[in-house]
Amino acid sequence: MELVIVGAHHAQMPLVLREQVAIAAAELPATLAALGTIANEGFILSTCNRTEIIALVADAATGTAALTELLAAVAITAPATIAPHLHTTVGTAATARLLTIAAGLDSMVLGEDQILAQLKGALDAAAAAGTLGPVLHRLSAAALVAGKRARAETPLGRGNLSVVSVALREAQEALGSLRDRHILIVGAGDTGELALKHLLKNPREQPASIAITNRTAARATALAAHHNVTATPWSERAAALADADLVLCCTAARGTVLTRDDVAAALAARPARPLVCLDLAVPRDIGPDVAHLPGVLLRDVDALAPICAAARVQRQGAIAAARAIVAEEAARFDSWWRARAIAPTIAALREQITALGEAEAQRALDRLPDLSARDTAIVRGLATSLVNKLLHAPTVALRTSGDGEALALAAASLFGLAAETPAPTLAAPQSAASWSGASGHVHALPTGDGRPAQVVTTAHDDKRWSAQSPPTMLAGHA
Repeated sequence: MELVIVGAHHAQMPLVLREQVAIAAAELPATLAALGTIANEGFILSTCNRTEIIALVADAATGTAALTELLAAVAITAPATIAPHLHTTVGTAATARLLTIAAGLDSMVLGEDQILAQLKGALDAAAAAGTLGPVLHRLSAAALVAGKRARAETPLGRGNLSVVSVALREAQEALGSLRDRHILIVGAGDTGELALKHLLKNPREQPASIAITNRTAARATALAAHHNVTATPWSERAAALADADLVLCCTAARGTVLTRDDVAAALAARPARPLVCLDLAVPRDIGPDVAHLPGVLLRDVDALAPICAAARVQRQGAIAAARAIVAEEAARFDSWWRARAIAPTIAALREQITALGEAEAQRALDRLPDLSARDTAIVRGLATSLVNKLLHAPTVALRTSGDGEALALAAASLFGLAAETPAPTLAAPQSAASWSGASGHVHALPTGDGRPAQVVTTAHDDKRWSAQSPPTMLAGHA
């Protein structure tokens, strides 16, 4: 088995593509079901700045191709369109990558701690889908430990920085102050709640009003009641813009939530006041053409990158200390992984040599029927001691070698050890017929086991799959 990570990241994939491969919470179960048919274990981490598939596969090359095709199916595009913008890491490099992500070292906002909650959410979803196995469970535990240590033992997490805090700081500079301003938050998920907490934490900078709206009214109402702000009906979100100095959007919607016409109408109702629009959603909530309206400052997540990069330069010491923690925890996991890989060989070797020792001891005792119980015990003890001394050196070598798996194969050959039951293998990618229609894309997918191909429909509007069973592979355009 090989550990592989294939993903899209804000530094390598433009926002216009990143929003296509983003996977909303409602789409995650179907995507994990598809992942479960092409990997032995796996989970998916999808945030505003990344979509990462972490998987345990039989072969890195075949697995990487299959995971790329899965992301292409999510994006409803050909693999060749997104492949140049994807990163792939394998083996120990993949271990280090996941731990680096958890530590906040790979985030746009260095050290932000939202990623830990997002990682936990991804693991919960995979556990519910049945795709989180023992290896990735152990790896994710190592990642969480590295993330917590990096923030506790270095200055990396000081200031509680996040994309939300950086965006609000940008809005504060544009408006002069958020005090006595009117603010509209569109979206009542984790990001919306985090924005509320940031806006309310400084009593001297209290806005004049904060309104929150959400497609699911109950969530907005509960959040508004908890923080003593106003809940605005979803149908009135465009009208609420007329009162706002700042609008922060952070929904999980697939389509545009605030259009150019919505914003233009709001501006016409209050022509003397500028409007700051922060779009922290991926896919974006606010039409990009809103930026061309006079009096509007529109910032999406990628527009915050230069600010975050400048802050990163000033914290090189913290970065080095955090990387040392990541390396330490990665080495600990890799050691466990090597031990797990060679454990069956060590067990088989010990069982075989022990059986030989016991058999030879018994043969000797059969020839010496008059030995006392004490002498019999001495003979058996001699055999056990010889077995232990013979096994000591090869056992230590297998456990400590940097190439324990190769040594394990050699030991199995040299000592004629019984072959282990082969691990489940990943089927090689197969071609799939694909065509487009007005309602979306239809894929005829081979199952890889001789059964008839499954037909999977991918709709343009919500990109969810429907089939009698999850496909063996979701392919892009043929």
